[in-house]
Amino acid sequence: MSYASCVPVMIVITILMAQVNLGTSQAGCNPLMLEPCLHFITDNIAPAPDSECCNDIRGQKACLCGYVKNPAYGSFLRLPGAKKVAQACSVTIPDPNTCT
Repeated sequence: MSYASCVPVMIVITILMAQVNLGTSQAGCNPLMLEPCLHFITDNIAPAPDSECCNDIRGQKACLCGYVKNPAYGSFLRLPGAKKVAQACSVTIPDPNTCT
């Protein structure tokens, strides 16, 4: 991973660590569980379906609506790489305007 792609990943990790409980009132929701997906999202590459990223995002599937509504995470989940990760992992990133 190049230095240029490490910087956004470190920023995201810092935000996630500072904001762990924002928008995650549902039991079991922990945005830090999505950390294995960050480099896939920022580098716009698909993980393997059996990867740690896919296992973790599927485990947080019920929380994704809260994450996309949260300003700290939503901008990252709207990146093109997030769609690629979601497709590879057979999950859907919900539309923040329609999810409940």
